[in-house]
Amino acid sequence: MENQEQRLQLLEKQARQRNVVFFGIEENEKSYSNLVNIVINFIDKYWSINLNYSDIQSARRIVKKTDKPRPLIITFTTLGLKIDIIKQKRMLKDTSYYIKEDYPQYVIEKRKELQEQVKIEYEKGNKAIIKYDKLVIFKNNADIEKPPEKRKRNTSISPPSSSSLHNMPRNNQPPKKNKYLPTHATPLRSSSFSEGAVKPGILNFLVNKNGKNQVDENNKNKIQI
Repeated sequence: MENQEQRLQLLEKQARQRNVVFFGIEENEKSYSNLVNIVINFIDKYWSINLNYSDIQSARRIVKKTDKPRPLIITFTTLGLKIDIIKQKRMLKDTSYYIKEDYPQYVIEKRKELQEQVKIEYEKGNKAIIKYDKLVIFKNNADIEKPPEKRKRNTSISPPSSSSLHNMPRNNQPPKKNKYLPTHATPLRSSSFSEGAVKPGILNFLVNKNGKNQVDENNKNKIQI
């Protein structure tokens, strides 16, 4: 049952969504089209908005006729046009005319109750407004608890400058010797020859050849003698 009631309230809200109620417009229209033209001229005069006949979906008077002009409900074809009119309702300041939103009866009663709460909030130093059937309160800045301060950023340790490195005491330890290649080590020999043996080469060949030539020369001298 509650869901059904909420659904009906939503449908009623949507049906009134593009409505604006005008108060104070003289009730001297002769026909419906004449009433629409009166509204178009009225909006053009105070809002400087040029409307066409097609911009107004419907126009009708409400409540019983009295000696005062009855309120006039205008339904615009677009929600944007209705919003533009409501936002500039200050254009009717210092005149006998004014406009309001078209609220359902239960919302009107609820808003009357919330008006007392608005006064109480203003006495507390807070700002409060009524949006549809809800009260929106803006707390005073002095009463709002301030968020905790962010921790200060830790001071970063910058690397030492070149001048400080130059002034730092140097380590005067002697450089370590290469333990793998000592300076007094004996050169390695080939594993194919024993220690002390000399590998035959071109030098031995020249020595043997010279010795042989010397023997042949001595033999020739002996024969001549």
